[in-house]
Amino acid sequence: MYITASMDKIVHNLSADMDYVLASSLNNISWVNPSTAVLQAYYRNLSEFYTTDFPDEPPYYFDFVADLRDNSTHPLKGTKVKILEFGEEVEIVFQATNLLNASDDHSMYLHGHKFYVLGEGYGNFYSTSDPETYNLVDPPYLSTASLPVNGWLTIRFKANNPGVWAMHCQEGRHLSWGMNTVLIVKNGSNPETSIRSPPANMPPCEISPTILSALDVSTK
Repeated sequence: MYITASMDKIVHNLSADMDYVLASSLNNISWVNPSTAVLQAYYRNLSEFYTTDFPDEPPYYFDFVADLRDNSTHPLKGTKVKILEFGEEVEIVFQATNLLNASDDHSMYLHGHKFYVLGEGYGNFYSTSDPETYNLVDPPYLSTASLPVNGWLTIRFKANNPGVWAMHCQEGRHLSWGMNTVLIVKNGSNPETSIRSPPANMPPCEISPTILSALDVSTK
């Protein structure tokens, strides 16, 4: 996958008056938290809370690190996830963009897995030459890695932990503005490589007597 990380703005049309809200995005998708958690929706087959079409590449290619004070690549808001097969080997190239002339460091974090950092550099990533600089001998093995200002970062991992895992920038403002997505790793072929489903008799938190008792809250 080739994923652009951008600071951008979303356009709102309010009674014919244009208004802008700052946002961040991955591959031009600014994450929206669903009303039901993706994990719960996935295991209860509630498909209306997310879609499985997070793109493998950005919708537009241009000089990502140029001075881009004015642009028309406004992100879309959505809850789009990526489905991975159990055991799939995944390589992701993150590309920082300079939209709004606002490129920044992004501490990219993947829940549920650690990954190898194969390489990083400044400028646009070139698939014909930059992979020749990869460290394939003793790459760092991390769960968080820094995407440089106006640069790129390549990671590789095996999707061997089934579940629903967020992948996002750890900078709080960037995360809250939408620089986030979710990777769903499907179950493997046996119970040892599959996540346990919620028990059928598990009560919802809002009526759990154990939680109410711990909080010393009366149910009356």
